[in-house]
Order: sequence, then structure tokens, then C-alpha cells
Amino acid sequence: MIPIRNRKKTLQVTVEEMRNFAFAYVEKYAPSKQQLKTYLLKKYMKLSSSDVRKKDVNKLIDIVLSDLEKTNLLMINFILKVRQKA
Repeated sequence: MIPIRNRKKTLQVTVEEMRNFAFAYVEKYAPSKQQLKTYLLKKYMKLSSSDVRKKDVNKLIDIVLSDLEKTNLLMINFILKVRQKA
């Protein structure tokens, strides 16, 4: 049986996928919030179909970023980056 690749993802799967992209990027590069937002937008727009609006993707990215801020992951990486420069 051939798997269906054009199946629509649920919102939960999409947010989880984006969260995983964010974790991987934060672990590797320790980016700022804006850099992470830009990365997620480019990554998701490249992977998704053409019928997705940028405005909707930005809303999802904001949800993921606010979740990362709640877990203090972005703040910890910012502090570590500042300490490395000093």
C-alpha cells in the first residue's frame, strides 16, 4: 500500500512538529527570539503546501515561542550566549 503524503495534519501535530524544529535549532545555535521565528517560518513554509497562509503560520510560531518562553528555554540560551562573550 502506498502511503498518502498529501494528508492534512492536525493542529496538535503541526505545533508538535514546529516545537521539535525549534528545540533542534535552539540546541544547535542558541538563537535570539527573532532568529528562531525567522527560521521556523522559512522551515515550515518550505515543508508545507502552498495553500498555507503566512499569517496563520506566524500565529502558530507565536504559540510555540510563547511555550518556549514559559519553559525559560529562550532566556537560558540568551544568558549563556552573553556569558560566552564576556
